[in-house]
Amino acid sequence: MITILSWNIQNGEGADGNISLNRIADTIFKMCDPDVICLQEVSRNCGLKDNTKPDQLKQLTSLFQGYIPFYGPAYDVLRDGENQREQFGNIILSKLPVLSSFNHILPQPANSSFRHMPRQVTEVTVQTPFFPVCIMTTHLEYGSQDQRYEQVKRILSIKDDIDKLSSNPPTIQEKSPYDKLERSNKFVICGDFNFKTNSKEYDLFTSQNHETLIDSWTHLNPNLDHAPTCGIYDKKQWPDGPHCRDFAFISQNLKNNINSIMINEETDASDHQPLVLRIAD
Repeated sequence: MITILSWNIQNGEGADGNISLNRIADTIFKMCDPDVICLQEVSRNCGLKDNTKPDQLKQLTSLFQGYIPFYGPAYDVLRDGENQREQFGNIILSKLPVLSSFNHILPQPANSSFRHMPRQVTEVTVQTPFFPVCIMTTHLEYGSQDQRYEQVKRILSIKDDIDKLSSNPPTIQEKSPYDKLERSNKFVICGDFNFKTNSKEYDLFTSQNHETLIDSWTHLNPNLDHAPTCGIYDKKQWPDGPHCRDFAFISQNLKNNINSIMINEETDASDHQPLVLRIAD
């Protein structure tokens, strides 16, 4: 069995306003011993609320020794008057061998929002004891449904590309950049999607067609509402109260391998709650 943990850590800022990646790490290891950790809202040299500009990639690499980090910045900029580049995005840390990794920038239609923070997907294919699995993590646009919808369409097109590549061998069979790249069509995408289950974005992900993905929670708990993943402790950012906007979607060919999904509703180390997905042979 392999364990995948996903969490929007908000740069390590808890409901108490304190920023602590140590607290994030302690919370994770008290929950489980994950094989793969997917974290959203990880920054490098960004100005945080405590007036620091930490390199959180470096900090997380130190905290999660034994894991290999794959950082996916949604942007990489040099601000006026600064001498260090600023990055913000998502990270995957893996104890399993990583066969390949990719960084995908998601669309940002300019006519639908004035918010200028790009979004991205971090992709890795890991070798599990039973088969390779493609794991992606993302953090979609908050302020514009039109942008989110286009971002979901792009994610589905990436999945479609992977499906087609996996069934078409490369025309060049040699050790070169043209040789086959390992990208499994057994597919998990987790993260903060910033939509709810009654949205058109959710429907697009889970609609009944050849590209359909499965919501792990509803697959395992068909008669239960989603456990809340934000709004439990941070009432300022989430005045509507507890609700779900963090998910773990899987491809159809993994549905019989999903063993369990669990939401930690107890921790207030971020404004979101961590989720743990387990996959068995």
